[in-house]
Amino acid sequence: MSLREQKKKETRDRIFETSSRLFKEKGFEGTTVDEITKEAGIAKGTFFNYFPTKESLLSYFREQREEFIINIMQDQMAREIPVREKIENFLIHVAEYYEKDRELLRLLFFEQRRLLMSSGHSLSHGDHRKKKQELFIGMLADLTIEGMQKGEIKSDIDPKLVAQTLHAVYFHSLMTWLHSEDDYSFSKDMSAKIDIIFEGIGV
Repeated sequence: MSLREQKKKETRDRIFETSSRLFKEKGFEGTTVDEITKEAGIAKGTFFNYFPTKESLLSYFREQREEFIINIMQDQMAREIPVREKIENFLIHVAEYYEKDRELLRLLFFEQRRLLMSSGHSLSHGDHRKKKQELFIGMLADLTIEGMQKGEIKSDIDPKLVAQTLHAVYFHSLMTWLHSEDDYSFSKDMSAKIDIIFEGIGV
């Protein structure tokens, strides 16, 4: 990364970090671009160079989250460890990442969903989400096939069904955790559920 690119990334990250703090303090709708630029110490024009609208911050948040998930998965797939560990490490690392700021995740996730429900752009977002979901399930299926080839997972089950089950458990657990007012560990919850799943598919 060149010095120019590094400075651009630092500015983008500063805008997002400042925005995130203000969103938690005042809510998404209660925060203005003027407040963000003032707190970040930048001109309004600089903000719009990076984010065309305040709502585009939500897309950036989603992209950062997706990039992290894919990087973690690719890292685990390349490791020389049992497949169960790869899957567990992947899902636990993602859960721990979310646990770092549950309040912000909850605010931005539900705000993005609210905006999509009230706008006419839900179709394109739906296509994007479907592609990312298919990528996620595809990588889990690849790991399942690897586990079958190594004799770690039963060979008489559908790897795509295993992947879809893991994805469904993960997503349902995430939504339950975000909606819940109880303070419990998402990562420990996922770890316990992975143990139960592997009781059924392991050899």
